[in-house]
Amino acid sequence: MKNLSLSTKVLLGVLFGVLTGLFFGEEVAWMGIIGDIFIGLLQMTVLPYIMFSLIVNIGRLSMDTGKKIIRYGLIFLFLLLSIGLIYLIILPLSFPAWTSGNFYSSDFVQPNIPFDFVKLYIPANPFESMSDNVVPAVVLFSIFIGLGVMKLPNKEALLKPLDVLTDGLNQVNKMIIKITPIGVFCIAAGVVSTLSWSDLSRLQGYLLVYLLAVILITFLVLPYLISIFTPYSSKTIFKITRSTLITIFATGKIIVVYPQLIENIKEIIRSDENGTEEGQDRVDIIMPLAYPFPNLGTFMIFIFVPFAAWFTGKAMGFMDYPIFLSSTFLSSFVAPITGLPFSLDLLKIPKETFQLFVVSTVLTDRIRVVLGAFHLIALTLLTISASGGYLKFKKRKFIQGLIVISISTAVSVIGLRYILEASMKNIPTNLEIVNSFELISPQQKFVVFETPKKNPNPKWRGENSLSRVKRRGKIRVGFYEQAGPFTFKNKDSVLVGYGIDLAHQLADDLDVSIEFVPIVPGKLIEQMNADHFDIVMSDIFLSSRYAEELELSKPYLNVSLALLTKQENKMFDSFDITSKLDTFTISYLERKEIAKEFLSYFPEGGAYQVTQMKDFIDHDGMILIEKDSGRIDSIVIDAHLTSAERAASTTVLKPGYKVVNPLPDHINNALVFPLARDNAWRSYIDKWIDFRKKDGTFDKIYDQWILGNPHREKEKKWSILENVIKPRFMKKDSVSIDTIPISQ
Repeated sequence: MKNLSLSTKVLLGVLFGVLTGLFFGEEVAWMGIIGDIFIGLLQMTVLPYIMFSLIVNIGRLSMDTGKKIIRYGLIFLFLLLSIGLIYLIILPLSFPAWTSGNFYSSDFVQPNIPFDFVKLYIPANPFESMSDNVVPAVVLFSIFIGLGVMKLPNKEALLKPLDVLTDGLNQVNKMIIKITPIGVFCIAAGVVSTLSWSDLSRLQGYLLVYLLAVILITFLVLPYLISIFTPYSSKTIFKITRSTLITIFATGKIIVVYPQLIENIKEIIRSDENGTEEGQDRVDIIMPLAYPFPNLGTFMIFIFVPFAAWFTGKAMGFMDYPIFLSSTFLSSFVAPITGLPFSLDLLKIPKETFQLFVVSTVLTDRIRVVLGAFHLIALTLLTISASGGYLKFKKRKFIQGLIVISISTAVSVIGLRYILEASMKNIPTNLEIVNSFELISPQQKFVVFETPKKNPNPKWRGENSLSRVKRRGKIRVGFYEQAGPFTFKNKDSVLVGYGIDLAHQLADDLDVSIEFVPIVPGKLIEQMNADHFDIVMSDIFLSSRYAEELELSKPYLNVSLALLTKQENKMFDSFDITSKLDTFTISYLERKEIAKEFLSYFPEGGAYQVTQMKDFIDHDGMILIEKDSGRIDSIVIDAHLTSAERAASTTVLKPGYKVVNPLPDHINNALVFPLARDNAWRSYIDKWIDFRKKDGTFDKIYDQWILGNPHREKEKKWSILENVIKPRFMKKDSVSIDTIPISQ
């Protein structure tokens, strides 16, 4: 093992990690914690290193040389990165439509903090920016300091200590790099042990799109760009750099062949009659200066951001791209392991997707460095040609390149989209996942009434509700027919959901069957007082009206207030946008005080009560009302006020909607079970809630029906140990107790 290169050890670490995850399955999920520690160690030195490196490299330039090289270097750097920006816009078009909706996530109720360009790019306190991992601000600060140091007569007095600090940080990083095989082993094992096969299949979208980006830019765009502006041909460049590029791909590192790459560029310059000694000497200046700056290899990695948005069902909108592109530009100054989490957080994309990126680096890192190396070649040749005075624009070559590149890109994007669409057919949508869910609780005998019915067995004199339930051997449970994820009917018209699962558990504990009785929208109180239900197990908010007129259990779940609205509606995307609206109208159910609380933040808004959420959805936000005069009028409803949990479930059942929270804070509200008026019955239900919360029943049911995670005991992850080895070998050795004869 000692003779193996680091890159080989890393590959072996990933390979054994994948095999370990496949073999042991969920038993090794804990290794993901070690992987997180490793990632943290890698990130620890990145920002200080990049800060000192930029200051030293820029600060050491002379004013004359610096002005010329920086002027042309920056022009072509921006040109190259602009090409990258174009492809970051175009290539996500390869991702096929994916309307799976979203399960509930705490991200839905996080306040939408307005995007602060000033704080992002101009650090009032650079050390605060470093601690908050605000990459663009740190990079710009370092560049400005470097430019300021250039003018100092005694700058070496500052640069030498910074050199020492940079070397020290580099040594720390080298020590951490030594444990990379162990780190990637734990990451791969942890991810493979918990990642579903559908997730892995969707990761192919990112890998294929990134590979396409590297191929197009490395072998088509950059060669054409060089040949358009410089005297060097792509044939000559590839001939001279071929072995170096292969070595870079094999090792996964540019730095290991850095001197060889410099010599290759000098050889390219010598191959042309315009090549000069001065031009060759400038390679030694430009290459070290260009190395810390972003390259297209790292830049294109950020295509993972729109992929992650698509992956989670939150495809980026037109207004998201300015933020994405500008943050990507400066975040690319650092390693993706640092810059990507910042970009994901900035665009409110679940950070859990970053684990997918870590796994993908096994493949992307090797092709990333090839594009990065060719980026350095192109930038150096363009800058030297411009500073040497032999830069020339070839119009015919430009037109030819534009046509070839455009056609190749269009065909590639369309073709890749077709491939991904075909592969996506075997990946279940979230709706299909929901329809596959089964009840976690022991299923009891039950009947679902189509219409409300009064309890046919009135209470005996002096009898409480608990006694009647046990005497009848039946419990009557009220439910709303379309209140997912709490109570709803799946594709097979089977009544399921969070509340239904709890109802079966309650019936099992009471040893009774269930009669599910539908609630007429707007008639809950009347039906309860008419003895239609013993308990209601849909999502009922705790409200002053219910507290006054009904018997209520103790709260069993806290939900967060949110809005359900159409995907294309941007009115409620942030507090700033909503608060500036002249007017808007939201709908709500029987929770007037909650609507008032929401509108207290937006005095210009209005609210309209509906009997059920389907009034908003089925009429596409257009509510028809009949006036006393008999005239039919209409009200345009912009969004529906409900819990984030129910809103998220609706996006799964009805794609085309989204969950938004424009409030600067999120409003919590408790859910309760309305009960028949009876102290003994309420006492029993309260104790039952406490007991089933302590034993984890509520959490298991919540994880499945609200968070979308199938119950582990029902759908354990496949592994070689559990699904191949144990069934084959343990079956042979095991003896059933039923087969053992009993001696007389």
